[in-house]
Amino acid sequence: MSTLVVADPRGVYLAGLDWVLRKAGHSVVANCHRIIDVVPHVERHHPDIVVIGVDTASQQTANLSSRLRTMNGALGIIFILQPNSGFGVKDIQELDADGLLLDGVSDSYLVECVNVVAAGRKWVDNNILQYLLMPRSLPPAARKLTGREQEIADLVSRGLRNKTIAQRLHVSEGTVKMHLHHVYEKLHLGSRAELAWAAHGKGARE
Repeated sequence: MSTLVVADPRGVYLAGLDWVLRKAGHSVVANCHRIIDVVPHVERHHPDIVVIGVDTASQQTANLSSRLRTMNGALGIIFILQPNSGFGVKDIQELDADGLLLDGVSDSYLVECVNVVAAGRKWVDNNILQYLLMPRSLPPAARKLTGREQEIADLVSRGLRNKTIAQRLHVSEGTVKMHLHHVYEKLHLGSRAELAWAAHGKGARE
């Protein structure tokens, strides 16, 4: 079990993060609605990990990791990035994070990230890599995908079968097929091969 400070300006989202982490057996010692409140809470509670929803364009985000690490060199830092902030590789490098998640991540991805960072390793959401590689490659309809649809589309594009995806996400194969059907409809694609090409072929060329 790890102790965590969690921060996000969206009250409902923050409550959801708190609930998921507590359910997974972790202890949330403080919730923050403002990024500026993270530093004093870390100084007061000495948590193992901080989970912070950030807009990379915000001035409050600049040098946040360095300030936190100055107080606690062993602190694990996880950022949840908002796609609409238009972040790039440079922004991610400046964050100096131990874990990176894309907004809309599933409960299982969040818990997996926290567990990996707690073990002293790095964790990066594959959806972030996909976002960086091809932010303009997917058709406009891709922006309408839900977080779970994006997650399944990413796993399918990397060659995983429905049964494997269902096991990883702790859902039924039927649920995976339903989400995949919605992905095909929204992206106007007809097969797993077309999805893989849309996700990686165009991005690789660019």
